[in-house]
Amino acid sequence: MHIEKNFFDNLMNTILNVQGKTKDNLNSRLDLVDICDRSELHVDGNGRAPFPIYRLDAEGKNAFFDWISNDVEFPDGYASNLRNCIDRKEGKFIGLKSHDCHVLMQRLLPFAFKELLPRNVHEAIAGISAFFRDLCARSVTLEGIENLKTNIAMIQCNLEKIFPPSFFDVMEHLVIHLARELELGGPVQYRWMYLYERYMFHLKKMVKNLSRVEGSIVAQMINEEISNFAEYYFPAEVQTKNRRPARHDDRGERATYHVTVPDIFTDVGRLSGKSKDRRLTEQERSHLQTYLLTNCEDVLQYERIFMAEKRFEYRYATEAELEEMKQREFAGWMFTYVSAGLARGETFDDWIREMVVGPNYVVKSYPRFCTRGYAFTTEKTKRSRTTYDAGVCSASGDDVYYGHIHEILEIKYLGLLGLRCTVFYCDWHDITPDRGVRTDAFGVTSVNSRRKLQYYDPFILASQADQVCYIKYPRIRNRDDPWVTVTRLNPRDSDSSADDESESE
Repeated sequence: MHIEKNFFDNLMNTILNVQGKTKDNLNSRLDLVDICDRSELHVDGNGRAPFPIYRLDAEGKNAFFDWISNDVEFPDGYASNLRNCIDRKEGKFIGLKSHDCHVLMQRLLPFAFKELLPRNVHEAIAGISAFFRDLCARSVTLEGIENLKTNIAMIQCNLEKIFPPSFFDVMEHLVIHLARELELGGPVQYRWMYLYERYMFHLKKMVKNLSRVEGSIVAQMINEEISNFAEYYFPAEVQTKNRRPARHDDRGERATYHVTVPDIFTDVGRLSGKSKDRRLTEQERSHLQTYLLTNCEDVLQYERIFMAEKRFEYRYATEAELEEMKQREFAGWMFTYVSAGLARGETFDDWIREMVVGPNYVVKSYPRFCTRGYAFTTEKTKRSRTTYDAGVCSASGDDVYYGHIHEILEIKYLGLLGLRCTVFYCDWHDITPDRGVRTDAFGVTSVNSRRKLQYYDPFILASQADQVCYIKYPRIRNRDDPWVTVTRLNPRDSDSSADDESESE
């Protein structure tokens, strides 16, 4: 944690040439003559030091700070408002916390200088940023650790070819040992200092009498312990400070029924904000009905029957043609199949008899939905915010779809059970490799913001959505470039070790 912060500080102070903090000063340039054959950095006979390739010029600084101020938008609660940490007059960052440096190092530096600095400088900086990102992964393998050990030596060599020797103090050299520490100690989340730093901040807020610091902390701790123990005498429904749900908490809300229904109708989530009624078009309702049926595990047995009938009827049809038939005909076939079965005296569960009829045409649209540690909002909500919570991705087989939430809809079915579920109406980007989506050597995924999905498939269940954020590249020349980076995020208050933080934070 602190090695990462100190490395970031040295790196940014040198790139931005912050007076008094940069590692590239006159004394270090004068020493180069004796210790390093770097003629491009030597001070000339007139006492002038050449402009180094790793330093941003005035135009590059302005573009970099403009990018931080205008284009970098993270989800609510993910990081500090970085635009408040910029001192344009001095050309530097101010007031960055350790976690802010962590976010900048692992999420922004892998692509921040792609156009602002020469290619070899950008690749060296992106390499060390990717190293710290992989080092902080929630789950690691022995093979991955061996790769880190191998890569860090090459990364350090690349940095030494670019930055002067004065840049490499003890913090830069400690990085070489971090992969071995990871091998011995396991994932860093169980060992780093963020937990204790936050607790120390909590203790500092207790101090009211600066002449009696320890006494103030002890007195306040006694009050807190009394409050914590006293709350157990109150019923669970009484809200106390410790029981108060977080702002993004879904509070365990889910629909309840008097009979067993599929999981898609009982997903946990909390709708928030003022709702509006809107009417589904015939195309939207038809597609939504097919989507919900094909994504319900309890309907899978009927889907197999349908596909078997179609394969028998169209023996020479390709899989793509059969899939198109399923999207077009399965919902109607399902209604006919259940209706015919009921006419013959067969029995079906109450939920399936209501589900095959299709959802109600009138649905409710909400601006916000909290579920599984995520807080999703619509694109319209973004207009009045400095954060961005409308980015979404969903995996389907080997493909990952990236898009933006256009609407958050609560779908209801007519009937005694009152089935309902939450779906997102999304605008999707094209997923064609290299044309719509690409990933570079440092693990940075980019999407083409101008290319949209070629076919109509806007709906996903809220339980299938993961949150992402989109950040433009800082540009000087090609300002109209359509490619934007996409970063997958971990849900808040999630301790799952199955998520790979090499792609999510």
